[in-house]
Amino acid sequence: MQIPFLSPTRVSTRSVELRFDQPHGPGADDKELRDGLSAVTRVGSHLFVASDEGTGLERLTTRDGATFAEHRSFPLAEFLELPGGEEEVDVEGMDYRPPYLWIVGSHALKRKRADPSSDDREREIRRLGKIEDEANRYLLARIPLRHDPETGEYTPCRSCPDPADPERVLHAGRFRGEGRESPLMEALADDRHLGPFLKIPGKDNGFDIEGLALVGERIFLGLRGPVLRGWAVVLEVEPRETDDPTVLKLRKIGPKEQPYRKHFLHLGGLGIRELAVQGTDLLILAGPTMELDGPVVLFRWRRGTEVDEESLVGPDGIERVMEIPYGQGVEAGRDHAEGITPFREPGGAISLLVVYDAPAEARKTGEGGVRADLFPLPE
Repeated sequence: MQIPFLSPTRVSTRSVELRFDQPHGPGADDKELRDGLSAVTRVGSHLFVASDEGTGLERLTTRDGATFAEHRSFPLAEFLELPGGEEEVDVEGMDYRPPYLWIVGSHALKRKRADPSSDDREREIRRLGKIEDEANRYLLARIPLRHDPETGEYTPCRSCPDPADPERVLHAGRFRGEGRESPLMEALADDRHLGPFLKIPGKDNGFDIEGLALVGERIFLGLRGPVLRGWAVVLEVEPRETDDPTVLKLRKIGPKEQPYRKHFLHLGGLGIRELAVQGTDLLILAGPTMELDGPVVLFRWRRGTEVDEESLVGPDGIERVMEIPYGQGVEAGRDHAEGITPFREPGGAISLLVVYDAPAEARKTGEGGVRADLFPLPE
C-alpha cells in the first residue's frame, strides 16, 4: 500500500501565550500545568485546557487574541463523581458543542517507567513488569457551560438552567460503570480488532484514546493505539440520556447492534493524537504510538463527519496537510504536540492552535507561562 507523500514541515508564523497563575492543577503536585498540556478547545474568548496529570480543568481568557490569562482552575470532582478519587484522569481529548463541554480520559493501562541511571538494576527491571489500572482514566463525560451574555464568560457547572429552554435543567453526566466496567470497555471486550489490545498498556501499542471531536450528537474518539498493520482507528459513539440526568448510555449504532462504529484510516503507521472538526472534515493530529518523538503530521479526512457506516479509508482518501515540528537533537523528548483546536484570528483567517506536552524550555515564559503555536489552516 502506498504511503502518503511527505509534505514540508510547517514553521509557526505566530504563537499565543498561555499564562497559568497556579503552577499545578487539582490533584497534580509534581508536574506543572504548562509541562503536561494534553487537550485544548476554544470557547468564545476562552481556552479550556487540561493536563495529562491531575483531576482538573483549566480556563484561560484572552482580551487581545495574543495572550490567554485570567487563569481559573476547576476540579472535575465538583461536577462529576470520580470513581478513582484523587487518581489522575489523564484527560486526552476535549471538545465543545453547546451547551456541553465533553472530555475523555485515555482509557489506557499504564506501565511503570524504568530508570537506566539507577544503581538498583533488579528493581528497575521489576518496575517494567508493573502495570497500573486507574479507574478515573475511563472517564467519558459532559459538563454544562453556563454562558453570561453580558460578560461573554463560559463557566463549568454541575447543573444550571438550559439557556435555550429555561424550564429545563442541564446536568453534568458521565457513562455508567466504574473503570474497565464502563459501557465502552465492556462492549469492546469481544471486538475482534480491539479486544485483544485492552490488556496492553497504551504506550505499548495497547488501547489508548487520545482524541475527541463532536459532530451533532455523535462523538468521534481517536485511538493512539492500537495501530493495526499501519491502520489507525477512530471509534464513533453516540450517547443517550437515561432517567437519571447524571448517567449516560450508548446508543446501538454499529453492525449487529454494537454501541459503536469503527473507522480504519491509513496514516502511514501513525496513531491518532487528537481530532478536530473543520466544516465537514475531520482534522487528525497523528504521531507515533510508541515512546518516540516523531514524526507528527496533521491529516484531513475529507467529509469524514458525514460517514454513516463503518469505513476503511486508504491514503487516497486522506490529505496530508502539514508536518508539525517536534523535539529533536538537543531538544529530544520535548515538544510533543498533543492538543489542537481551530482558532479564528483577527481578520477572519483560520489557524490551528497546537499545545505541547513536555514543551521546550524556549517556549516557557515567566513563572507559569508557555507558548502555543498557530499554523495557517487552509479553508
